[in-house]
Amino acid sequence: MYEKTFESTKLVTPGGASPANWTQMIFVTPWDAFFCANTWEWARVFRDGTKVAYGTPSGGYTALPRVGGYTCFYSGSGRIYGAYEIDQLPNPNEVLNPDWPIPYALAPWTNVGAFLDDQNQRYLYQPNANSVRVYDLRIGTILGTITHNTGEYFKSLNWVQHGQVAGICSGSGKIKIMDYLFDLNVVEAGRIDPHRVAAYDSAFQVLVSIGVDNKTRVYCREAWPSALSNPVFDPATVYGLQGNTVKVRLTGQEGEPCPGWWVHWELASAGGAPLGYLDKYVSKTDKAGYAWNIYFGPDDNTIGPCKIKAWTELN
Repeated sequence: MYEKTFESTKLVTPGGASPANWTQMIFVTPWDAFFCANTWEWARVFRDGTKVAYGTPSGGYTALPRVGGYTCFYSGSGRIYGAYEIDQLPNPNEVLNPDWPIPYALAPWTNVGAFLDDQNQRYLYQPNANSVRVYDLRIGTILGTITHNTGEYFKSLNWVQHGQVAGICSGSGKIKIMDYLFDLNVVEAGRIDPHRVAAYDSAFQVLVSIGVDNKTRVYCREAWPSALSNPVFDPATVYGLQGNTVKVRLTGQEGEPCPGWWVHWELASAGGAPLGYLDKYVSKTDKAGYAWNIYFGPDDNTIGPCKIKAWTELN
C-alpha cells in the first residue's frame, strides 16, 4: 500500500441544492489544484482540503482528464471540448476530436473513467473491469488493450507523465500505473484507502483522494511495507570459514517491492552461544525489495544450530 503522508482536518463537502457525492477529480496543472465535480457543483479543491465552488454543471458535459494535467469535456454529440485555462469551464470553440466523434457506447460516465491524449491522438476507454482499450483518436481504430485484472472499473484515469496514466479504483483503492503509448502494460501497482474520488498529482508525483468522510488524503508512491520474508541463504548450502550470502525481501500489501528501507540484522542464540558472525547489522533494500548480508561460520569449525533474525522499523 502507498504511504499516507497527509490527512486534512477540513471537509470537502459537496454542495448544491441536494448534495450528492463527488463523481470526478482531476489534477489541473495551471491551478496546482484539482477540478472536482458532482451533480450540482464544479469546484476547485486544494491538497489541504480547501474548496472553492465556481460553477454548476450544465449542457450535458462529462469531465475527463486530458494529457498534461488538464480537464476536457465529453458532450452528447460525441465531441470532446477543451477547457478554458483559467476556470476550466468547457470551451465550445476547441474541439479536440474533429475527425472521429466518439460513440455514446464509448463515452465516460460516473463510475467508468476515460482519458484523452490529443497530442498523440489517443483515447482510452474501459470495455470491462479488467482492461483498458486504446483507440486512435483520428479514425477510431483499436490500437491495443492493456490488461490489468483489478476486477473493478477505474473511476478515474489520470495523467502521470508522457505515455502513462494512473487507473484508480474507488471501492478497493487499487492503483495501476499503465503505459498506453509504447508497451501497453502495467508498469506499477499500488493501493490507497477506499474513497469517493481520487486523482494523480503530476506536480509532486503523489495521489490525492477525497475519502468517504470528505477528508483529503495524500499518498506518496513509495510502497508501505506489509511483509518481510524469512532470511534465506543464496545459495542454500552454508559453509564454514567463508562468506555465505543471506537475503530477505520486503514487500507491500500487493506483493510489490519496497525499495530504500533499512533492514536490521541479528545473530541470535539457538540454544547456545551464537556461532559465527554477520558482515553488517543493517542494510538497505534494493529496487527489487531485497536486503543482503554475509554470514561467516565459526573459524574453529564448531558445529551447531544458528539463528539469523531480520526486521525493519516503520516510523
